[in-house]
Amino acid sequence: MNKILLFVLFFSIIIANDDKKITLQINNFNKTSWWSEKNNSGIEGKKSYLSFLYSKKINNFNFVLNSFLIKNEIIFGESFINFDFANKTNFKLGRFYRDFSTYLNDNLSSGSLLISKNALPIPKIGLNGEFTPRKNQKITFNYGISHGIFDSNTTYSKSPYLHEKFIYLTRKNKIDFSVGLVHEAIWGGSSYRDGNFPDSFNDFLKIFISADGKYYHNNTPHDNALGNHLGIWDFFIRKNNSNNSLKFYYQHLFEDTSGLRFANRTDGLWGFEFIDHLKKINYLVEFLNTKNQDRDPPYVDESYYNHTEYTLGWNYKGRVIGNPFIDSSKPNPLQVIHLGVESFERDNIKFKILASKRVDIHDDIKYSVNIGKNFNRSLVLLSINGGKHKNIGIRFSYHL
Repeated sequence: MNKILLFVLFFSIIIANDDKKITLQINNFNKTSWWSEKNNSGIEGKKSYLSFLYSKKINNFNFVLNSFLIKNEIIFGESFINFDFANKTNFKLGRFYRDFSTYLNDNLSSGSLLISKNALPIPKIGLNGEFTPRKNQKITFNYGISHGIFDSNTTYSKSPYLHEKFIYLTRKNKIDFSVGLVHEAIWGGSSYRDGNFPDSFNDFLKIFISADGKYYHNNTPHDNALGNHLGIWDFFIRKNNSNNSLKFYYQHLFEDTSGLRFANRTDGLWGFEFIDHLKKINYLVEFLNTKNQDRDPPYVDESYYNHTEYTLGWNYKGRVIGNPFIDSSKPNPLQVIHLGVESFERDNIKFKILASKRVDIHDDIKYSVNIGKNFNRSLVLLSINGGKHKNIGIRFSYHL
């Protein structure tokens, strides 16, 4: 109790008179269900916690602090400083998720194929910008590059690095259309099994262009790229009407040049979202397909999120960084249907329903039902989660 009081008092003093929200999440789970555990900002689903969220904009600076008190430990979630130092160009430092796939509704989606909210955010430093040609104001280019660092653990004796970059072309008209390319790579660091991995500036340049690393005489059709690479082709279409909007998107996952060239066919995340502005309800449907990842070995032999040298794969602090349905510890061909419905505070009532099911095998429906009510500056929310196991949680939030 003393640590809880000190936690609240500390953050209340250092940012007095600013907007802030404190939340108490009470869980008493013997066994967690799927949606009480996944896309939960890296917080273990069965643990109760006290969280504090703060956001403040001062001139060109934006400060965000998100922290969790769990038993005797303070964990920092998405917390960063953003500085707008030029027209539509910003510098970002801290723990943050992503600045691409901004169309994706993280509250309802099963999760981005690259960076969802399933794990804690990785510490990064990044630069983002936007460019609009003078001769065509309907077209914009969005771009960004970041450098991050993973953690050292029982597998990595020295923390590996994260390289991230993206570029999008967006055309805004009666129908908005966007196509983007996002590239992620794990590189550098060292493992107890394999020793030091290359980490010089020349090695970084190889990572930047996905150049080949060491040559292995293993009858592969091409040399192995230095580091662990993955990315997406990102497609997005939106039609805005007076009373609603329709959104369609497709994230095509790749881990080498075969996937980059769509040799893994229709693998990826397909999504559709309908937003009813009059009834204040969102409807979302997604289909996740990874069945073609190893359809033509050794050319198409990707095993998504896995890697032979970076053996933890696309994982941070024990959790998958991308979509939680894809397992980073073993081959993972699957097909998933995911549904989501969410109200946005109609008559002070909030609800959110998630339901997911693998359709390539027999599987239980994984569901989450959340219903709550706003009382002036506070919110009370009840969560019922089910699947193989069932549990209930309750949340109290208050804007200080």
